[in-house]
Amino acid sequence: MASRSPRVAAVPVLVLAVLALAGACDSPSPAPPVGPPSEDPAGATSPSQSTIVRSGDGPVVVGPAPEDLREVEWAEVPTPGEFCGVPELLRFGSGSEVKAASTTWGTVRVFRSERFEYGDTDGDRRDEAAVYVACRDTVTMNAQITSGYVVYARVGDDLAVLGSITPRRKDGAYPTQLTSVEFAPGRIIVHEKWFRPNDAHCCPSGDATTVWLREADRLTPGTTRVTS
Repeated sequence: MASRSPRVAAVPVLVLAVLALAGACDSPSPAPPVGPPSEDPAGATSPSQSTIVRSGDGPVVVGPAPEDLREVEWAEVPTPGEFCGVPELLRFGSGSEVKAASTTWGTVRVFRSERFEYGDTDGDRRDEAAVYVACRDTVTMNAQITSGYVVYARVGDDLAVLGSITPRRKDGAYPTQLTSVEFAPGRIIVHEKWFRPNDAHCCPSGDATTVWLREADRLTPGTTRVTS
């Protein structure tokens, strides 16, 4: 009898193995575990970024618009990072700076001012809004790569981005700075400070103005005039 016991004991083991295999074929595969969201802006879209969605050839719509843009809760409004080579909308929340992945400069820090400038460009007696933005590196933590103004407008019932204003006068070793904007019918006048070849990093000595034209719901750069 002792010689037959291994064969008897092997039968239930074989049956259990077959049943387990059959159950695995009939059961859905478990989903992979969900890890924490990536903090690397070069990876998947983070909570501070969202994909830009355009409607045809029109401006980028970022939400509903009140009658007066001064009533917008700007902390909740995303800002395009295109001026810095970032293809997503950036969400700042209560802060003024976020990290993002630039297709030109790699990981960057994008700053958005808390101060908005207002003025009417299309004669509808409702102001547009412009906010200063800057693109900075993550190595020296203070070197500015480029800057701009993002311009918002009320288009229908939507809050939309007309475009990003960027420096036009370029000379010297350092990027041109934008210092202020003026609104006028059909245009926005932008004041620039540019570096001559011998200027120190702190002190650009050149002055220029560029007139950006509003054509329907888009902005296009016009003539740049060097004033000093």
